[in-house]
Amino acid sequence: DFDRKNANFSYDFSMQESKDLVLLLRKYEKEIPNTLNDFSTSLLKHIYDSMTIEEAEQFFHESI
Repeated sequence: DFDRKNANFSYDFSMQESKDLVLLLRKYEKEIPNTLNDFSTSLLKHIYDSMTIEEAEQFFHESI
C-alpha cells in the first residue's frame, strides 16, 4: 500500500551530486519552499562536515 503523503525513497548521492544540489539550493534559496528547509540544512551540514575548513571556505565562496 502506497502512502502518498509520506512517500519515502532512498538514494545514495555522490559527493559531487550533493555539492551541486547545495549550490542549487543556495542559488534559489528564496524560491525554495519552507518545507525543504530541514533537507537543505541537513545536506549543507553533511557537506561541510566532510570538508576541511579551507575546503568549506572555498566552497562557500564558489557558491556566492
